[in-house]
This record gives sequence, C-alpha cells and structure tokens, in this order.
Amino acid sequence: MAKIEIYRPATSGDPGTLGFSSSSQRSDRPTFHNPHFSRPIAALSLFLVIALAGCAGQFAPSGGPVDKSPPKIIFSSPSQKELNFTSKKIILRFDKYMSQRSVESAIYFPPLTLSEMSFDWSGKELTINLMKRLDTNRTYILTIGATAIDLRNNYLGRAYNLVFSTGNKIDTGIVNGRIYGPKPQPYTVAAFPVTAYIDTLRPSMNLAKYVTQSDDSGSYVLQGLADGKYRLICFDDQMRNFTYAPQTDLYASATHDIDISREAPEVNDVDFIPAEEDTSRPQLYGVDLAKDGLIVLKFSESIDTSVIRPSDFVVRDSATGERIPVGFAARLEANPYDVVIGTTAPLPLKRKYFIKAAEDLTDIYYNRMSPENNTTVLTADSATMSLAPYYFNFQDSTRGITSYDTLFCQFILPLTRLDSGRMQVSLHDSTGLELHGFIKRISQTIFRIVTSGLNSSEWYTAKLKYPADAGGTGSDEQGNRDSVVTRHFRTIDSGDLGDIEGKVTPLVSGKNIVVSATRTDGKRFTCFADKNGKYKLDGILAGTYTVMAYVQHDSVSTYFSGESYPYQFAEPFGVYQEPIKVRARWTTDGVLIRLY
Repeated sequence: MAKIEIYRPATSGDPGTLGFSSSSQRSDRPTFHNPHFSRPIAALSLFLVIALAGCAGQFAPSGGPVDKSPPKIIFSSPSQKELNFTSKKIILRFDKYMSQRSVESAIYFPPLTLSEMSFDWSGKELTINLMKRLDTNRTYILTIGATAIDLRNNYLGRAYNLVFSTGNKIDTGIVNGRIYGPKPQPYTVAAFPVTAYIDTLRPSMNLAKYVTQSDDSGSYVLQGLADGKYRLICFDDQMRNFTYAPQTDLYASATHDIDISREAPEVNDVDFIPAEEDTSRPQLYGVDLAKDGLIVLKFSESIDTSVIRPSDFVVRDSATGERIPVGFAARLEANPYDVVIGTTAPLPLKRKYFIKAAEDLTDIYYNRMSPENNTTVLTADSATMSLAPYYFNFQDSTRGITSYDTLFCQFILPLTRLDSGRMQVSLHDSTGLELHGFIKRISQTIFRIVTSGLNSSEWYTAKLKYPADAGGTGSDEQGNRDSVVTRHFRTIDSGDLGDIEGKVTPLVSGKNIVVSATRTDGKRFTCFADKNGKYKLDGILAGTYTVMAYVQHDSVSTYFSGESYPYQFAEPFGVYQEPIKVRARWTTDGVLIRLY
C-alpha cells in the first residue's frame, strides 16, 4: 500500500518551512480574547509550532503527479576528488527528502564502522560526524548504497561513491563490469588487496577496503583504487551490511585477480554470475525401513549420485556387531535428499542396527559428509513406509519433447529382483513397433530414454516391465507374473524449431566450453563448442534467448561461480550482449561470444 505523506505549505518562505502572517496582515480579521484562555491557547499554539517545525524536514510535498525519479546527491563536502581534506565532518545534500534510516544503513566508509560515525539531519542535508581522525595522505571512498530511498520509496538506483584524499593526490584506479544475477536488484562488489595473507581471506569475516553496488541493470563502477593487485567478489547483501553472509547471500568470485597500475588504471568487463553457495556439510539425520526390506536414509543435502556406492554404507547388528553387507545404493530421484540402500539378505526384525555413511560422500556442491553427523540407528521393529517400485521424471501424455529433454525412469527394487532377467524397458513408436537402441541404462537403478533421433511430431510409448512381487499382477508368455507400466509422450514438430550457431573465443586448453541459451520463460538448451570454438544449438524452440558460454568446471554442466573460502576463482564466461530471437525453420548465425 502506498504511503501518504502530508505536507502543509507555508504562506511565505521556502517550501518545507512554516510561514506566518504579520499582525498587520491579520488586522481585518475578527479577534477573540478571553483572559482565562489566552495563556493556555498561546502555550498550545507554541507547542504545535515547535512540533510542526520539527516535522517539517521529514515529509515530502504531496499532490500532483507521483514522483518516480531517483533521488540525487547535489552537494558534498568534501567535493568529488577533493584533496587535502582534514575535517571530521562529511556533508551530503540530497535533492529530495530521504528515508533517514535507509540512508544511514546504506553507508559504507572503510576502515570506519557505523559505530564510529554519528548522523545529524537537517531537512535534505546529512552531516556525518567522524569519531576519529582520518589517516593522512590516503584516498578515501564513502559509499552510499543503491538501496537508499527517498520518502516516495524511490531508490537511489546506483551506488554513490564519494572519492577524496587527505593528501595531495587521488588514487584513480577503476574497475567496471556487469552482474548477471537471477533477478534485477543491486549487488555489492567488493575488492580486497592481494597481500601475503590473501589465502586467509574470509569475505564473511573480513571487511573489504573498496566496495560499490550495481544498479538494477547489473552495471557497476568501482573507483578510487590504489595501484596494486586485487581480488574481487560479488554478493547480493541480504543483510545490507556490505559483508558476505554464507547460506544467505548469492555469491560469485571474479574469474581472475586484477592489476591496477599507472600504465593501466582502468580494468573493464570484470563480470559476475552470482549463485547460491552451499558450504554446509551433508548430515545423516534419519532412517526408515520400507516394507520390501529396503532402508531409506534421510540426508540434509542432496547427495551426488556419481559418488554413491554400496561400499559407502556400513550396517551392523547392535547386539552382535555383525556387519550386514550392502548390495546396492541409489539416490531416490523422486526425493533427492533420500538414499535407498539394500542389504544382500533381509534384516531380521526386532533388532537395532547401526548405520554409517562414508565421510567421502559429497553433496551436489562437493561438500564432504559431516564426520560428526554420519551415523544413525535403525530400530527394525516393523516396516514404517512403502516405496513406489518405479519413478518417472515426466508425466503420461507429455507433449513437445525435444532432443534436449532428458527422460528417465528409476526402479526401486531389492537387488535380487532389480537384476533379474524379468526386468525389461522398451520404447515403441505409434504403430507399436519396438525401437532398439533408444534405452540406455546409466546406473544400477536408472534407465534413460534417448530422445535424439526420434521422428518429428510423433507419439511414443515407453514400456516398463518388472516382477509382480514388487506390485504387479500380470503375466508374460512363460507364465511369470509381471507388471507393465506405460508412459506416452509426443515429440515436438520440427517446423516449430530454429537454430543458433556461432563461435566462442578464446579457447581454454584442456577444458570443455558449454554454450547455453535460456529463453525468457526459463527453458534452457545447452551444447558443447568444438575444438575450434564453433557451436550450434540446433532444434531449439522459437523465442527470445540470452546466450552465454562458459568453461565447464569438473563434470558439472551448470556454471561454477567460485567459492568464498577457501577462495576459488569462477570459471571464465561470456554473455552475448543482445537478446537473440530464434525463428522457426531459421538459423541465426554469427553469434560470437568472448570469454573473460
């Protein structure tokens, strides 16, 4: 709901002050006099005058069109790039009445903290009182963050950096770039001088010497840097204190350290893609016994499927100490925080079992298992849950499947049934003909349906047959009672698809380069550039796309934004500056992307 501010204009004087008419101007008005009431009325009038005068600097004028323009700083002392500044007062004057609290919380002035400053307001003017004297011969930068707002809730929009010096020279280093965040908002960019102790840097605990904030478009300028080498980070600063908060803020490292020198005082295109940085270790916090004898382990994080092995889990009888061998283990794709394990022999009931997960298990962000929280106890009095014997990652009668879509099913069955010859997965076309070579078993429990090579705009049926004792009631030619489940899907009409092709430079030796096109609705298509940097995203949906390329980190397909501690650089990336419009049956070529 909009906030309504009330302003009573003066009859004379400047706007924002109260004006009073002289007695001669009021001589034609009737007067009222009562000796019993004159003093109380005078006292009340004086109180109201003082109260209203005290509020005069807090409210913006109302009436007329709604003001949506961002506020500006129209005067400062010191002035921009002033030399030999020695005062302990900094004065800022805005062109609008500001929300005082939002301005004060948006101030960053290293090495001083907010507790070492006090603030005095007079109308649109702010005086910052410094409680300790500034160092001599040093360039200072006072930052007002982009989140400062006026009384109309208009944001400053871009961080204001007041650069001045207590000596006879100004440091002139500049870094600029752009932040490609998931949503338009101000992001904080911080620079730390590279010293002998840079490896101990913890952005969550160390204040940066230089900071700024981007505007809503993601553009930023960091200025006033002294000559030297710097390490940069970016985060969305949810706490509004210019300090990175792990598990709360989105985060990105720069792709490299930057050098500022007299010969090269400006560094351009230092860009960031902030993302969630998960630094917490996975924990094993619970366990259930399924009715078919499988054990379901509950983790606090999604475990990386590529590192899950049966040998990673130990099950022991609490009474005898006997170790019960684990035959298979898999993440439940229907609930990726759960891992199901199966013992080679059924567990006797009415007993307790100690279960331990290996410390080298990792979550999908490569955080290793917590050694303090990797055990649990299973009380096998009775089965407490039922597991569905299968899971599909797509609904029946799904339409519009492209060659980029990943379709798969997962079987969750005890080991003896999972590997039996009675397990069959097949793909059939609209005539019922079975297609061979389109089903790939990619793990012990997961079967993928290959969608590339399928005909345009045609219905297909995936048939999954598994043992009846896992829930089926049918039977095959040999009399084995099996269950058959089907899922139907239709491929997209190729006439609705278009292509993007181009080249990525420069190449990175020994590294794969991923090219990604993301449509305005969030639909994403990816491919790899070849050894010469050329790529082609063929057969993608018509629409408007943001196209980027990045160096693949390990085997992960998504972009790696770096780590805060221990510090890791983000992978080089580049974003094509203009949106690409893909038209059906048309190739948009010449899309050149440069990696930074």
